[in-house]
Amino acid sequence: MSSIPCPVERWELDVVVSGSQKGWMVPPGLAFVYMSERAWNANADAKMPRFYFDAARARDSLEKLQNPWTPAMSIYYAMDKAFELIRAEGLEGVFTRHEAIASYTRQRVKGLGLKLVPVNEQFASNTVTAVWWPEGIDGKALGKRAREEHGIVLGGGQGKLDGKIFRVGHLGWVQQHEVAEALDVVEKLLSEAKAAV
Repeated sequence: MSSIPCPVERWELDVVVSGSQKGWMVPPGLAFVYMSERAWNANADAKMPRFYFDAARARDSLEKLQNPWTPAMSIYYAMDKAFELIRAEGLEGVFTRHEAIASYTRQRVKGLGLKLVPVNEQFASNTVTAVWWPEGIDGKALGKRAREEHGIVLGGGQGKLDGKIFRVGHLGWVQQHEVAEALDVVEKLLSEAKAAV
């Protein structure tokens, strides 16, 4: 959401959830929820007890321009600024920028001789690029060095991919030169590790 097109009605999506820390460019703490009419009907028929995760309560408060619970006001102010940036660039501009940076990232990664996690690039995201560390490379150690020595945070793999992949996030207010700087560090560290890139 806010980084790539998501035509909820055309795709007949019932529920879409997004977090403020993603493409919205602000700290974590807010969730955005879209619900179709079918989802609202399911919500009305649901028998499971709920309080904080009661979408109907949030909707009813919104009609009064209120929040059902104590709002995270500092994040609301950050959202105002983020909306200014999005309006100034225009959604199509935002989508085009994400597509261009993602394409640059994938090409640069392949130029380093590294492999993308999705075998078929058709499934690659314009918001984050996941990359396999070369065989024999301690990805956790290189990620730590990137952070501690160069101030670059590479997202690591989770679960069984821990230490095997790194992720370059390029969603939100990210510019191509920032991704280039991160990949320069990856190239330097791999070169120092005598990786065959």
